[in-house]
Amino acid sequence: MAVWMGSPNYNAGRNGSGVDRIVIHYIVGTLAAADATFADAASQVSAHYGIGEGAVHQYVSEADTAWHAGDLAMNRRSIGIEHSADQSRPPEASTYAASVELCARICRDYGLDPRTQIVGHSDVVSTSCPGTVDLQRIIDETAAAI
Repeated sequence: MAVWMGSPNYNAGRNGSGVDRIVIHYIVGTLAAADATFADAASQVSAHYGIGEGAVHQYVSEADTAWHAGDLAMNRRSIGIEHSADQSRPPEASTYAASVELCARICRDYGLDPRTQIVGHSDVVSTSCPGTVDLQRIIDETAAAI
């Protein structure tokens, strides 16, 4: 499903934390922008997955801690998913469909309830992210899919 891209920006393991959240983000650009940012060690950011332009890319193993939420404790307990979008462009229908499929698989694998355990980046720290991503749509469609 996902194409492995890799990122140097992560911590090995989760320091004993189990996955109990999915954090939804927007790229503020395209998937190619996320690929470039997450490949750059100087950026000091990553996510587990990026979705857009008809593709799903994986940057960090689910067993490891990606640097995505702006909060180390949340990073350790969550899987971060970036969506191709920006301030004036919401995700495409294909991006939503891939996100729901990925979120449903993660919810099944970790026993998560999408209604309470899928959150937006802005639920973690003060930010405009996930911006134009319709978080409630992802939650509702994921709940219907599992």
